Parts: sequence; structure tokens; C-alpha cells
Amino acid sequence: MLSFAPLMLSGLIAASPLLPESVALDSPTRHVRTVDRSIAKLLARGYRHSPTFAGLITRLQESDVFVYIEEVPRLPGGLEGRMMMLPRAHEHRYVRIQIVQRGAPEDTIATLGHELQHAIEIAESPDVGDQDAMTQLYERIGVRGGDHVYDTRAAQEMGRTVRKELLA
Repeated sequence: MLSFAPLMLSGLIAASPLLPESVALDSPTRHVRTVDRSIAKLLARGYRHSPTFAGLITRLQESDVFVYIEEVPRLPGGLEGRMMMLPRAHEHRYVRIQIVQRGAPEDTIATLGHELQHAIEIAESPDVGDQDAMTQLYERIGVRGGDHVYDTRAAQEMGRTVRKELLA
């Protein structure tokens, strides 16, 4: 539903001390999770080769938002990624990101960065605790791209920044 991220925010993310990869990606208390091996490999590659991507994961680890990422064969409207809000539980918020792997791994990692930026936008909005509140947030900060489809400049920029870092 959402997709790519901000220059100003990316500077803030890069300024935070990064977590060790094992804490960020393998710890039982990690906030960015997947059961898909192919996604886990892309998360590790992004973490190692894009400081901005690593900063996104670090920032999410410091938040009350847990992110579950799954690979899907296709998404409506030709989307490559989307994020959905799950109900709040036990003082934590949960989002689900669905990703379609197309093209080079760098493209999918950039899409992951784009979607993780959307998770940061949720983390920075403590009033967002369900799908309706998320829709209201994106009606305020995003650009509508169709029914229940929103995007932000910040997420778009994040995807571009992550891709540049991976290709450098």
C-alpha cells in the first residue's frame, strides 16, 4: 500500500549508532522479522552494504513497532511492496510488509528500504494503532495513488538512497 523515504530523516538515521548485525537481525528481541530465507538474506545484505538501510532497522529496534516481512508472488496493481497495520497488542504496534521479488536483489532491498521508511513513519506517529489511523496518517502526510494506496516523498527518497548505496 505504501512505498519509498526522506533525506532529512535519512541523515538522522545514519547519525544513530548502528546495532551489531546479530542484534538487529538475529536476536529474539529484534523488531524487524521474517521467516522467509530469501528475505532474511536480503535484509542481511542491505544491513551490511547500506548504512541508511541499517539505520532504518536500528531506528525500528528502538521503537514500539514490530515489522513482519513476507515474500508474496504478486500484489495488486503491480506494486512491488506494501505495508499493512495490524492491531495493537501488549503496548506494541505491528506492521506487515509484503514484498514481491523482481529484478536484481538491489531493487528488492531498495523496496524493503522504502517500506521500512513507512514503518518509521508509523513509529514516529504514536497515535497510529490500527489500519484506520494509518490511513488517516497517510491522508495527511502522503500522496494518494489509488484506493488505499499512499506514498510519501520520504519513502521514495529512501528507496533511491538505499539503491545508490548498494550500487556504490
